[in-house]
Amino acid sequence: MPSLDIVAVLASGEVIPRRFSYDRLVLAGWSGRDRDEVMAHVEELKRIGVPPPSEVPQFFRVGPNLLTTSRRTGVLESRNSGEVEYVILLEGGRPRYVTVGSDHTDRDVERTSIPLSKQLYPKVIPPIVWPYEEVVDHWDELILELKVDGTLAQSSKAERLLRAEELIDRAGVEGNAVLFSGSIPWINGEMRFGREYRMEIRDPVLGRGIIYSYITRRA
Repeated sequence: MPSLDIVAVLASGEVIPRRFSYDRLVLAGWSGRDRDEVMAHVEELKRIGVPPPSEVPQFFRVGPNLLTTSRRTGVLESRNSGEVEYVILLEGGRPRYVTVGSDHTDRDVERTSIPLSKQLYPKVIPPIVWPYEEVVDHWDELILELKVDGTLAQSSKAERLLRAEELIDRAGVEGNAVLFSGSIPWINGEMRFGREYRMEIRDPVLGRGIIYSYITRRA
């Protein structure tokens, strides 16, 4: 079973290192709460050649080995990009920790096969997490942001996405697993491509944040 060394940072300031073992990595897509907004996004993607999903939301099970905390990602000579998402670490099918992540994807391959495009690149998370129980009561206030080469590309509250419990239920995830939420809209509808991806989840209620960045490099 794959595992990651993580650090749980509590609201009290206590820091708890631990090893998290998991056997499933699941990526959600088209997971917004507003169905009209989701379907409008589906139509936008159809216009650039990306096939529509068979259902909304849609879930992709990828190799657990794709999950990484590495700050460097090798990429191909193609259009590829990351995107910010909340990430849930589950133990026994229940949400245990939350953090931020980037589902780096090959956008050219996505036009032909979305499942294949999801398998091509690592899924990056920081080694820092928060206990889920500390944020569940103010979940919708959490803020997700992505900067690409220093320019703000995505920014929204978690209220734009399905809540963790509903996402887990729809995905049918059991055991120890890592679940990516699906992403928020791009600012001005413009997907950004670059070299450095800086992702952030902020908790304005408890006054804290997790920031992590990674660099892409041509293989």
